[in-house]
Amino acid sequence: MHFSIAVALACASCASAANYTTYIGDSFPYQVSAITTDANGNTYITGSRTITNGQNGLPLSDVFVSKLDPSGNISLIATFSGKGIDQANAIALDPSGNIYIAGATTSPDFPLHNPLQSATPGGTGFLVKMTADGTVIYSTRLGGTLASSALNAVAADSQGNAYVTGTTFSPDYQHTSGLPDPLVGLGPGSIQAAFFAKIDPAGDQIVYAGALSATQRECGCCSSCFLSTLSTGGAGIAVDTTGNAYIAGNTNGGGLPTTPNALLADGLGAFVAKVDAGGTGLAYLTYIGAVNYLPPGAGGFSEPGNSVSAIGVDADGNAYISGWTDDPNFPATAGAFQIQLDSSLRYPYVPPSDAFVAKLNPTGTAMVWATYLGGSQADAANTIAVDPSGNVWVSGTTNSADFPHTFAWPNGGEFLSELDPTGSKLLYSAILPSNVAAAGLAVDTSGIVHYAGATGLVSAVTLRSAPGQSSTPSIFGVANAAGGSLGGRFVPGELISIFGLNLGPTTPTSAAFDAQGFLPTTLGGVQVMIGGIAAPLLYVSDTQINAVTPVELTVGVSGLAVAGLPSLRTEVDVADPQVFRNPNGSAAAINEDGTANSDANPAKVGSIVSIWATGLGSFPGKDGQEATGANQYGVCEIVTNLPNVNAPTPYCGAAPGLVNGVYQINFQVPAGALGFALTVGGVTSDGFGISVQP
Repeated sequence: MHFSIAVALACASCASAANYTTYIGDSFPYQVSAITTDANGNTYITGSRTITNGQNGLPLSDVFVSKLDPSGNISLIATFSGKGIDQANAIALDPSGNIYIAGATTSPDFPLHNPLQSATPGGTGFLVKMTADGTVIYSTRLGGTLASSALNAVAADSQGNAYVTGTTFSPDYQHTSGLPDPLVGLGPGSIQAAFFAKIDPAGDQIVYAGALSATQRECGCCSSCFLSTLSTGGAGIAVDTTGNAYIAGNTNGGGLPTTPNALLADGLGAFVAKVDAGGTGLAYLTYIGAVNYLPPGAGGFSEPGNSVSAIGVDADGNAYISGWTDDPNFPATAGAFQIQLDSSLRYPYVPPSDAFVAKLNPTGTAMVWATYLGGSQADAANTIAVDPSGNVWVSGTTNSADFPHTFAWPNGGEFLSELDPTGSKLLYSAILPSNVAAAGLAVDTSGIVHYAGATGLVSAVTLRSAPGQSSTPSIFGVANAAGGSLGGRFVPGELISIFGLNLGPTTPTSAAFDAQGFLPTTLGGVQVMIGGIAAPLLYVSDTQINAVTPVELTVGVSGLAVAGLPSLRTEVDVADPQVFRNPNGSAAAINEDGTANSDANPAKVGSIVSIWATGLGSFPGKDGQEATGANQYGVCEIVTNLPNVNAPTPYCGAAPGLVNGVYQINFQVPAGALGFALTVGGVTSDGFGISVQP
């Protein structure tokens, strides 16, 4: 078990203040869970890093805390972990600069310091408070000692009290008089509660604690229903200036202890509760919706049509919430931006969800305003933040090409949107690539918007230079050109795609090999420098550049710059294999007879199939050079969906006619295999398919 703190002494991501994108990862893959910001424009990020494989090959993770200054430079990194899976879910700051991290751990040796709870029932929630320089004030488990728990959200007030919420199955969870105390526990018909608590500044006292649980199963019938888990959990928490706490959560049952005159006394799914400042009781508790997409007939489990993801609060005690809904009766208000669910499907069919954004009044009796936000496919908001002007920002995921927008990235998977203080106007909305903005969102006192993607890309932009509203070039991130997640990682000699805005010419330009068999390093007026070396270019446009990373790169931190832009901090790995695939997920493959593999033209079992990949690492030869003949580079493994069955690979090497960095892999199709993946250096690609006939 350990805490560790490291101060970054060098920076490969220097950018102008309040307008940057950087990558925070190191030698370990990062998963961002939440961000926050302070009055000085610094950004604080938390989540987990996959650090090694433990028993039975299970991945282990530790918790990280990163701090970026207003220019995007990493100035502080702290990590803590035991010998299990440690996951941070939330982060908060108090006015003194203390940092609060809440999450869950399976580590029996999770590092504790002055703990309120130290017993280990298995997986538990944890809360860590540290000073601005990373010194731990306290670290404790929370949620009970007899069964599992997790903390999903944290907030802090001006006195340094911490407020948390999450889930627990443990019947001995911390509880104080006056707050709900439902029955919980594991086993048949188990009950999970939404745990919440307030911890004093020193971490040595629980000021108050309680839990919320549904009492009525809203599933079909019979033993499968009666023995199912009645699940309630806290998803978000906020605190106002007078110390009232606001909890947003979700439940698959009915019977929550709603308060008189609540917006909705009976319901299912999303709920909001307010705990009075003294912790003596609930000021209000209301459901947000009631729809249940229970399948027609006697059987089936409940399927709530509303789910809340995040909550914030203003100085007047209005609660702001966001999430997703497929409920046509969601309480959207007259005059709101979008007052109807976009889809026309209705029960018994489950329509695709829209995101929602809402402002609930201080008494929980009515919506000040509430709006759907979405298109014809599934959309969901994950975050919420209110800027100094009262505008409301949300980010999330979208599958809708017609998601309301002022800027749209082609085939984008996430959104960043701004509503005016009345919820009636969409001031700004961008459809962005996946892994750019949906993992975290905050707005500082200067109105700068900070957002993060799940894989470690973090950005801060002024409102006037938000993506799609500025002519300033910007880089969103990089990805293996054959697929995989957008982020800031690559390997030497890999074909990569750089995504951004105003990166190159508006008319796309493709490269060709010159008379000496090399690709150019300048194309359409664009040059890409990686680690100080000009990268060969295959394609340039205003939103995407395809390049080959220099084979001379070494493992560790590097920098990537386009057209004179400030360098994007990146991490060079040993391997990042991905196979070039068709849109349906099948490999772009050639059968042994030289014809294209397809459902109409499958390969025979035992025959040789050729596929192409990149990200396998260094190769003999020069950057940007055309491969003119077969050259075996090394050993590739093609794993299959069959236990302990690999496909024989007689060739793994140069792809004649293509640039160095593209590998051709010939493998023999084994009987019964339906799915495949490429493994190099212990790193496995995304799965791919091949059409096969006996």
